[in-house]
Amino acid sequence: MSLHRLLSSLLLSSIFMLNPVLSFAEEAATGKTYSPKYKQFEAPKENIPKYFAMEKNVVNFKGEGQAKFLAIDLKFMSYYPQIVEIEMEHLRPILKNDIDRLLRNKTYTQLKSPTGPDELRAEILKVARDILEKHNLFPDLLEDVYLERFVMQ
Repeated sequence: MSLHRLLSSLLLSSIFMLNPVLSFAEEAATGKTYSPKYKQFEAPKENIPKYFAMEKNVVNFKGEGQAKFLAIDLKFMSYYPQIVEIEMEHLRPILKNDIDRLLRNKTYTQLKSPTGPDELRAEILKVARDILEKHNLFPDLLEDVYLERFVMQ
């Protein structure tokens, strides 16, 4: 290893040792820092989750003869109230369209598996984060999504 690479490695490791990863409480208190290419938000004053509800999503899906309809209610969670109270409300039609498209392409077998609902949650969260990013909103400000209703008929 060259002297230059060795010094670079030492420098990087010392930087990471001096700047440990913030704990969740510290991060929430100071707010997340992210690229200036995204819209910036003031750090939340309280470490209390806020929710954005999308209810009564009903679609025809690939029920494989077992079911015809999939109905879900969703709640998206963020510690940044601006994301769930303002920004996601403006994006509601886009979110509904893209999530419905995802749901229509699911099969009964995929959703009925023991990990099916959790995999669906992860896919819905990815869809929502992709939409936020396309609209210059930092996607990781959206923490999670929860299925409040999950019915196949």
